[in-house]
Amino acid sequence: MKNMTKFLTTLFATLALLFVGGQVNAQSVDTGADGTASITIDNAAQGQTYTIYKLFDATVDGNGAISYKVPTGKNFTGNDFFSVDKSGNVLAKDNIDVSSNAFKTWAADFGTEVKSSKAEDNTLVFSNLTYGYYYVKSSLGTTITVDSTNPNATIKDKNTTNPNIPNDGAKKIVVNDKTTSKTTAKIGDVIDYKIAFNATNYVTTSGTDSKLITKYTIVDTPSDLEINQSTVKVTVDGKEVTVTPTYGTDGKMTIELAWVKADGKTTIYNSPAKVVVTYKATVKAGAQDGTASNSAKISYTTADGETPIPIPDPNPDPDPKVYTYQFTLNKTSKEDGSDTLTGAEFKLYDAASGGNEIKVVKNTDGTYRVAEAGENGQVIEAGKVVIKGLKGDNTKYYLEEIKAPNGYNILTERKEVSISSTATNTSNVVNKKGAELPSTGSFGTTMFYIAGSVLLLAAFVYMISKRRMNNIH
Repeated sequence: MKNMTKFLTTLFATLALLFVGGQVNAQSVDTGADGTASITIDNAAQGQTYTIYKLFDATVDGNGAISYKVPTGKNFTGNDFFSVDKSGNVLAKDNIDVSSNAFKTWAADFGTEVKSSKAEDNTLVFSNLTYGYYYVKSSLGTTITVDSTNPNATIKDKNTTNPNIPNDGAKKIVVNDKTTSKTTAKIGDVIDYKIAFNATNYVTTSGTDSKLITKYTIVDTPSDLEINQSTVKVTVDGKEVTVTPTYGTDGKMTIELAWVKADGKTTIYNSPAKVVVTYKATVKAGAQDGTASNSAKISYTTADGETPIPIPDPNPDPDPKVYTYQFTLNKTSKEDGSDTLTGAEFKLYDAASGGNEIKVVKNTDGTYRVAEAGENGQVIEAGKVVIKGLKGDNTKYYLEEIKAPNGYNILTERKEVSISSTATNTSNVVNKKGAELPSTGSFGTTMFYIAGSVLLLAAFVYMISKRRMNNIH
């Protein structure tokens, strides 16, 4: 009996057991066992299921000594955790680990399930229990063992599942419904982004020390991207919630997601809960030299202050990137591009015929970039020029010549340009010289001379003949 008492004393100290009477505004669950005892679970994980199993009956003699018996109808003679003496008393063996998976499995299999309930609040009270030795299991995997001979026992759930970022979470780009850490686009394109993390109601800082989380904060910092504010959406466990992001002059977005009600004690959401932030962002002109990036930081707030949620190992890329590419337009009279011509003008399109014009503007250094919305496009003057801010991955663009160099024929069809994911794309656009009259002595000029001479001779003969006829008359 001394072993059992010693075991329970150590166990209660380890689990930070508090003995208090009654709870205010707690969720109460009647077990229907017709007893007078209760087990209160404080720091309950809202939305998770707690199940009470009775392992042994408990009685108290006139001197206050506690004895534990195998319940009627149960066959138990001992195992790795408990033994039964000749008088039928259940005794705890030395150094047993009630947090082990083996104990959990045995307790759920051997014990008699008394009641199961999903926590709707942070405090859950199982009432009307008979005296006994109980095992309490949560769907978070937390194991709690209590002796209800103290009529109103309160325990704190460890909430061992803390806020975390999954390997496929943090900040990601969404392409064709799949997440990635990189993609390619042109200036003006719209990119889909997703931020995901797992939120909990509490964080366990050390041992059984659990702190209530009051809010989560997401700070998103774009670089050469503009967040489309009307597209920002936040969901908790798949349900959209109302948030009001704030934006800095640099485009930085801050979302504060309240996690408790106005009383500062009652949580709003289940635990754990998946939080997802989605939005769209437009690639800006600053990305013309190759990259637009976007980073996000996620933190939670407790009574101890704000704490960042650590990035998992191996690290997902917290700064996904959008790459843009360029090509060099070389107006030339030779296929190998060795003879550059000047004076040509072009427009850029997304189709071999018809389609949409890809408007461009001229940089101060003489290069061109894809225009942003609202900017007036310019013709591309060539020579040899660089056009920046285009989508890679062998995207097809088409050059239409609207003015040819002096003395050269204008192209009658658009010239295809394929932009691979490199920085050295080159397109040689070849013009041929305009049509020339045949030179002196050629077959062509001889024919002109002969034809002209025949006509002159015919005219002379006609004139002489006409004069003779006049003289006869």
